Amino acid sequence: MSQTQAHCSIAGEQASPTRINPRIILLSLGMFALGTDAFVVAGVLPTIAKETEVSAGLAGQLITVFALTYGLGAPLLAALTGRWPRNRVLIGALGLFCLANLASALSPSFQLLLLTRILAGCCAATYAPMAYTVGISLAPPAKRGQALALVVMGVTVATALGAPLGTWIGENFGWRFSFALVAILAGLAFFLLVVCGLPRSATSTSLSLKERLLPITYPRVILALTPALLWNIGFYICYSYIALLLQQNMHISDVSVLLVCSGLGTFISSWVGGLLADRFSSFRLLPLLLVTLLLIQLTLPLLTTTIIGGALTLFLWAMSFGLLFIPQQRHLLNTAPEHANVILALNNATFQMGIAIGAAVGGLALRSFAITQLAWVGMISILLALLIVAISPLQNGERPQAFPDSPE
Repeated sequence: MSQTQAHCSIAGEQASPTRINPRIILLSLGMFALGTDAFVVAGVLPTIAKETEVSAGLAGQLITVFALTYGLGAPLLAALTGRWPRNRVLIGALGLFCLANLASALSPSFQLLLLTRILAGCCAATYAPMAYTVGISLAPPAKRGQALALVVMGVTVATALGAPLGTWIGENFGWRFSFALVAILAGLAFFLLVVCGLPRSATSTSLSLKERLLPITYPRVILALTPALLWNIGFYICYSYIALLLQQNMHISDVSVLLVCSGLGTFISSWVGGLLADRFSSFRLLPLLLVTLLLIQLTLPLLTTTIIGGALTLFLWAMSFGLLFIPQQRHLLNTAPEHANVILALNNATFQMGIAIGAAVGGLALRSFAITQLAWVGMISILLALLIVAISPLQNGERPQAFPDSPE
């Protein structure tokens, strides 16, 4: 093992400036495990609800607590662990994430399962930001963009392959094996990172929690983050319970193949979104994409009655939603460029909060509405996002004002 570790370390340190450090792939594998864990519950939710003898709406809160912990925990845990060596924090968080998912697989009750999802969310909130930072540090300056893309690709591939595979396993072998899959993936990444090692990093002064949240006090930043929160809520009100909708509309039990189509839409959007953002301004793209998302979500319950119609609709629905991500990031960076790192972290927290609130609202809505009406309930939130984007002062060509500097 020591020889293997030495070989990995030497390979990393002697890598050509024009090559990507292979340990970045291991960071991406960890993100693949995180992404699979984040999205697989939506696919196996009916099975979990049935076997744990709870309602679908209550089972959906497994998504809520994971995303809520992930979103709110990221800035808090980053502030708490900021003075610790990054390599130890990253590997430790991944190891604990593996154990948390193993605990999810072995949970004897819904209450304990809920607790393990909170623990997994805390580990994910610690690992993900650190993986981005370490991934960039492992690459030469000319390759840092590619390094970041590789780490992010772990999540996008998880939506296309990991979550559908976990759903298929859950449908055929039981939902516990879905969490076992995540534990195996995380455990493999953890083991390989321990064997290969990561560069030791000296402790450094980190931002306090107050400094991390400072941009939220700026009205223009709030105006930029609020629509993103609303359209994420609107999408996940429906997506959190998509397996129930597909099962009812198509009278099938295994929806894993259809979730592959949704994942492919998200995966392709990450590439297409970059191309569109390079050619058009965010102020043109965001309203157009929101209108597209509204129209597709309007027809979602009507067009998901056949395999072909459902596959195509899910692909377009997920792609129209995924295309919003890059223009939104660009919009935020233009709004507060001097707070770039903190702003992007807040954007990720907004995304996770949207998932959490969407799953919670969807679960409550199921008490009064049919599963086929959840998409229309979510449209209300997306419409509000569109209205805010449309009346934003930035739409009138106003340039963002400079904000006071804060320590980064």
